[in-house]
Amino acid sequence: MTLPKKPSIAEILNIKSIAAIGVSANFGYYWVHSLAEWKHNLKVWFVSRSGGEVLGHKILTSIDDIPGKIDYAIIRVPYKIVPKTLRECYEKGAKGVTIFTSGFSELGTEEGRQREIEIRKILDDTGMRALGPNCMGLMYPKLGISFLPTVKQLSGNVGFLSQSGGIAITTYTAGVESGVGFSKVFSFGNQVDITPQEILNYLADDVETSVIGAYIEGAKNGRQILESLKYAATKKPVVALKGGRSSEGSRAAATHTGALAGNRDVWSAVFRQANVLSVETIEDMVATLSIFSLSPMPRSKNVGLIAISGGTSVVYTDICIEKGLNVPRTSEETREKLDPLIFDVGTGLGNPIDLAADYYQDQTVEEVIRIAGEEPSFDSLIIDADVHNMYQVANIMDAHDVLADYWKVMARAGRKVVENKKKPVLVTIPDVAYPEQRKVAWDAFVDQHLPVFRNINETVGALDRVYDYYETRYRRKV
Repeated sequence: MTLPKKPSIAEILNIKSIAAIGVSANFGYYWVHSLAEWKHNLKVWFVSRSGGEVLGHKILTSIDDIPGKIDYAIIRVPYKIVPKTLRECYEKGAKGVTIFTSGFSELGTEEGRQREIEIRKILDDTGMRALGPNCMGLMYPKLGISFLPTVKQLSGNVGFLSQSGGIAITTYTAGVESGVGFSKVFSFGNQVDITPQEILNYLADDVETSVIGAYIEGAKNGRQILESLKYAATKKPVVALKGGRSSEGSRAAATHTGALAGNRDVWSAVFRQANVLSVETIEDMVATLSIFSLSPMPRSKNVGLIAISGGTSVVYTDICIEKGLNVPRTSEETREKLDPLIFDVGTGLGNPIDLAADYYQDQTVEEVIRIAGEEPSFDSLIIDADVHNMYQVANIMDAHDVLADYWKVMARAGRKVVENKKKPVLVTIPDVAYPEQRKVAWDAFVDQHLPVFRNINETVGALDRVYDYYETRYRRKV
């Protein structure tokens, strides 16, 4: 018997109609909310034996009741009827499915493994493609396909793949709050059919994707995933978070998705060999992706720092140097341009540019950012947006109404440096206090498409990683 040729990921993503099978009140109609709250031009159907109506959508009682064919399906039914549901989706024309249901190889039992073998056989026999089981599946913001209810819809140039649905959710949520848009997000779970290496190969060639993020716990074919990582990293940046680095984490990974996490040193070597950037937290993942997504390529590790405090300037300089960046002195020509703007005796113009009380003047800060952006020895700028300090001063002066405009002036000045000088401009908003005021400032910089960070370690670490990727890629081509 000749098995049917399976469509590629690109082919199954040509989606015009989608069905969610097994929507349920006891799950809060999660999939109805996820698929109904984003803008889209899709034909969407929901199926549940209980029927009814949710958010203005009629719930059909069987897959047979769906009028016409479907391109893609999300399956959330008890594991015992997943095989039957797969066959019914195939009869309706589905080329691809997400199997959200768990209860397969991640259980670590022979029964769970046999269930997975059964659904793999159905997929092979029909030619259908599947993400999962035990995963969130596909998110495609441009088409309006989501596995996240009530989250912002933001299409962009970051592709993300994750063995964990929870980390896919967290990364997307944190990313869009930082102004980072996503081309596609894949949660692949137990990888019964679609593997991380296939997703990497797809994203490497995807014209909608400029940078790739990955969360990987384990691989069923280490050599293939290494080749895919190497291939992807020659075409665009790849940032990876490896789960299961400790023996305890490795045990948890096996329970989570039925994958063996593998030796930490081996994976570290794999990432270095492939020029894949390795991070240890979701925060550092998002920080690094944000620079790749939103900023021009840094031409060197030379940074200019703009801050409000002498002490802050010292700490930021130390962190830059310790992380591998350079903090060159401001040129005499630039100092001469800055000097007429600065009046406070506590200032310093040598880099860091420490503005002290002159920081409170939006026109001064705007001009300082412009001049610093023109400094030939600064190939990136890091701006310290001191929300807590500014808020306290605004309290004293009863000037809360002008703070939002102050951050907008600063953000526009940073944006002009990016556009006119093609240099990264990164903004650190220290997570000290006053969350409401921090959000006002945060949103001002996000609106100008500048990467924003919660602390200087995130900022500097991400910038250093980004430069290392480009430097290694250039060196290996030479």
